[in-house]
Amino acid sequence: MDEYTRKRVIRKIREAYNLCKIQSITFFRDGSGAEFIYTDPVGDHGLPCLMSSSLNIEDAMEAIAGMRLKIGDIPTTLKIEK
Repeated sequence: MDEYTRKRVIRKIREAYNLCKIQSITFFRDGSGAEFIYTDPVGDHGLPCLMSSSLNIEDAMEAIAGMRLKIGDIPTTLKIEK
């Protein structure tokens, strides 16, 4: 993923969190990264859509840095891949 795309994905995840639109966060069992499923209000085509983005662990930590993760804030679940 190029630098522009990486920053855009991180920004979209942070915006989704601030709008309470994160559906789930799954941390990969091997510690390599995480998958975020969230609703993007404008998507890539101007309409709301469900997005799935996977980031390496450094970028995933940057995406959620400074955020307080509570199970109640994420409607489905915060989980670690089995």
